[in-house]
Amino acid sequence: MNDSEPANASHDWPPRGLTGWLATRVVPADADPTTAEHRARLGLLQGWVSAAVNTGLFLVKIILGVWLGSVALMADAVHSLSDVGTSFIVILGFWWARKPRDSRHPFGHGRVELVTALVMAVLLIVLAIEFIRFGISRIQSPRVLDVPFWMIIVVFVTLLIKQWVAFFAQALARATSSQALAADYWHHVADVLSTGLVIVALLATRVGWDGADGWAALGIAGFIFWTGLITARDAVHPLLGEAPCPDEVRKIEAAGHGVKGVRGVHDLILHKYGENRVISLHIEVDAGKSALEVHDVAEQVEAAVESVVGGKAIVHVDPVDRTHPQYDVAESVLERVVEDHPDVREFHDLRVSGPANHLHLTVDVVTAAGTLETDYPAIQTAVQAAIAQRLHGVGEVTVTVEGGYGG
Repeated sequence: MNDSEPANASHDWPPRGLTGWLATRVVPADADPTTAEHRARLGLLQGWVSAAVNTGLFLVKIILGVWLGSVALMADAVHSLSDVGTSFIVILGFWWARKPRDSRHPFGHGRVELVTALVMAVLLIVLAIEFIRFGISRIQSPRVLDVPFWMIIVVFVTLLIKQWVAFFAQALARATSSQALAADYWHHVADVLSTGLVIVALLATRVGWDGADGWAALGIAGFIFWTGLITARDAVHPLLGEAPCPDEVRKIEAAGHGVKGVRGVHDLILHKYGENRVISLHIEVDAGKSALEVHDVAEQVEAAVESVVGGKAIVHVDPVDRTHPQYDVAESVLERVVEDHPDVREFHDLRVSGPANHLHLTVDVVTAAGTLETDYPAIQTAVQAAIAQRLHGVGEVTVTVEGGYGG
């Protein structure tokens, strides 16, 4: 990356060809397309271009479909019309997402992109069901169609135009990392594939296979239904609250450990609201530090985390007293216990007190993300027993089991 390139610039920016020319009309070529304002501009551009093109394609296809009496071509026209509707949903989504934070939405409106993608997915699934109904009806009652060759050429031209719209959405989705634009790309791909099936059906009809029109409609329905399911899955997961990916966890932990005085990082939680992120984490520091020193360390960690992943970081400080003579021994025992127990991922907040012949040990252990809460009592008992067996002089062991958030 050169000095003039923005720190967060995408390697897919600016796109090439006509896509790049249109995109740089609303966002400069040397700007960062992933900022909230630039993502909104590019999303709105894609929505308006898609709506305009698909309106034209719908008119061409519906006129030809009604004239010819082809249910597959009319279904494909309706598919293009649905693209117009979803394009306006994209426009609404990006317009809404760029609204500033308010008292009711302190983290902004970024998640509306995911809601937009989910609405698009539902429309796709409903549309697929309608295509299935039309296709079965045409298979049961096939019609003889007189398909002129020039009509096939016109439909093929609409496919090429639609393919460019799909590439346009894909390029802007990559540049902005937008879930909504990625979903719209797959919506356009489904339309390209359905138009391809229409062309095959029209060619088959010319050679005497009258049922091809209905079977093509069923094929279109299959493409659209699958695309709807994938789009819904990709939108629902972040809305429900996805765990941070391992790479994000490593970056945040490394940022925390990079601050002098931090002895451990745990209980990391990442909330995403579109481009806005809120990261909360706990750090372990020496219990002998003053309140001012601890506060300074926490602020340094917040700044370090925000510099690598963006958003707002909130740090909770856990003071740990490592001065007990048996602390290092107890820590070594815990490391072996964690290594041997398949359901325990890590431990933190280890505290050791009392005389050498009657130690009091308290610790929090973290399970793997998929561990059921009903298994916590058994894990707690197993860890307590393992510590008592391996740590000489232990008198009392208190173990708290926590669920992992991913990674």
